[in-house]
Amino acid sequence: MTAVRSAAPRRAGNRRPGPWRPRPTCPRTILATLVCVAFALTGCSSPNRPQTDDAADTVHKLGAVPIPSPPTAQATPTAGENHLQLVVMGDSVRAELPGTTAVVTAGGPSEEPIAKPSGVPDHAVGTITVTVRDATRPLTLHTTDFSSRDENGTAIHLAARGPATVTARPGQAVTLTLVGTYEAGAAELTWRHAGKAVAIWDFNIELD
Repeated sequence: MTAVRSAAPRRAGNRRPGPWRPRPTCPRTILATLVCVAFALTGCSSPNRPQTDDAADTVHKLGAVPIPSPPTAQATPTAGENHLQLVVMGDSVRAELPGTTAVVTAGGPSEEPIAKPSGVPDHAVGTITVTVRDATRPLTLHTTDFSSRDENGTAIHLAARGPATVTARPGQAVTLTLVGTYEAGAAELTWRHAGKAVAIWDFNIELD
């Protein structure tokens, strides 16, 4: 005879033996999860965070960027009886001479090609202007203070176009005009004061 057995009551939290099945999720749990996610997302773009788009704030964060200053103009080279300057035609020199100081500039030459019956002219009349300004005391320039040579070392005769002698006084600017005949190529103009070379200007004659 088989005894009748009563089933024992199942304790809370104990699972009956058998395959595990996931518990259905509570709607309250889902709602709480969505609220947390929304809060995290809105925290990244909180309206209380200051805007950083303006330039002042960018400079505050990155620091002031130094603005490069424009290059300074090249100083006028100083020339003297014991300090010869070699410059290109059109440049100025500050001549420091016994008893006076002045700025001397040689310009040109303007070219007047000498016409040939055929072909490209190989000679030209070159006109050179020598200007003196900012003299502290009178400074006199003579045509004979200047000489010129071509790239072969051949002397070019210079003649005055206008006064052969000019004197620059304080507050005045004067110009001595010289004329010579040049072939195509390199050449130079030398200025001597009291027999001593002070400055040489280099230039080219182009006839093609």
